Amino acid sequence: MSNYVVIGAGVIGITNAHEILKANPNNKVTIVAQHFPTDFEFKNIYTSPIAGANWESFAKLDDTFVQEIDTIGYRKFYDFIRNRPEAGVTKRLNSVLVTHEKFKLDGGVKKLPWFASGEFSKEIKFREYNDGEFDKEKFVYGFEFDGMVIRTTYYLSFLINECWRMSGAAEGENARFSIKRGTVSEVRDAFQLSSWNRKVDYVINCTGLLSRNLLDIDIKERDKMYPVRGCVYVVKNNVGIKKVTVVEIAEKDEGLYIMPRREGELIIGGCFQVGNEDKIVDDALSDRILSRCKQYLPQYNWDNLEIVRKQVGFRPFRKGGYRIEREGRIIHCYGMGGAGYQSSWGCAQRVQDLILCKSKL
Repeated sequence: MSNYVVIGAGVIGITNAHEILKANPNNKVTIVAQHFPTDFEFKNIYTSPIAGANWESFAKLDDTFVQEIDTIGYRKFYDFIRNRPEAGVTKRLNSVLVTHEKFKLDGGVKKLPWFASGEFSKEIKFREYNDGEFDKEKFVYGFEFDGMVIRTTYYLSFLINECWRMSGAAEGENARFSIKRGTVSEVRDAFQLSSWNRKVDYVINCTGLLSRNLLDIDIKERDKMYPVRGCVYVVKNNVGIKKVTVVEIAEKDEGLYIMPRREGELIIGGCFQVGNEDKIVDDALSDRILSRCKQYLPQYNWDNLEIVRKQVGFRPFRKGGYRIEREGRIIHCYGMGGAGYQSSWGCAQRVQDLILCKSKL
């Protein structure tokens, strides 16, 4: 039996807590965080509840580390689709269309993702579009695969409830899971924050962007973290889109992606503004996104679009990529940028590998 404290209640933190509880029926886990999925109001630094979210791995062609992590996530989410509808994960075809401007910016080279070939491509039913399946005046090529949409607030609450289920008790010595609202100025503060009066064996640091503020993380490491601002719009799906649709354009820090949720909503985005921490949604951005919807997807009715709410979040990117690293009894797991959901299960598995690897002590 081991006693753990996980710092952070985003998708990475909660998934790690889930896997720790699952790994040993005697393990105990306390999650310490400023915010939780069941809060009525989310601060902008808490990105997980307001994400899209879908699966479209960003791993480069030679990055087998992230490819393996994202493959684990894909399979886990499809298990939920088949067996756990209450998880809030819905099967959707994922369609990607590349504009002439983006193709030119790419040097006139077709850029297919790593999952376009190999055995995994068969698993996800990846296929390129034939010429007659897209508007050649607007696009150079496109492809689709079996994807998904994750209703984030349902899903995070589902994970929390799974942790409570494995706990077997709500509180007291017989409980195995606990959540505690709090902050830390140093990672090592968490060794004193367990809900049980016993030694903490491991602290799992899943603080995302907040790792920039942790004083016992080396300053050079803290400086590697940076936000990439995203704005999404939750709208009523009265336009009839059924696929996750991504249009790759030539704009440096803007794009177009549309995710239809099962509840009759669309998530429409967005932007990728590096270093921008403005919390206000720019109306001009809304106008540009709607203009792109009409320009590239005119077959849908955009005139009566009803916006339910606008959301701003900050993706926790890290120079050098994911940090999944052990320092004694502290394990760091952060820096997944915009891939938190699709990488969450694979990252949690890597953390389990580090826990079990005694040579890393």
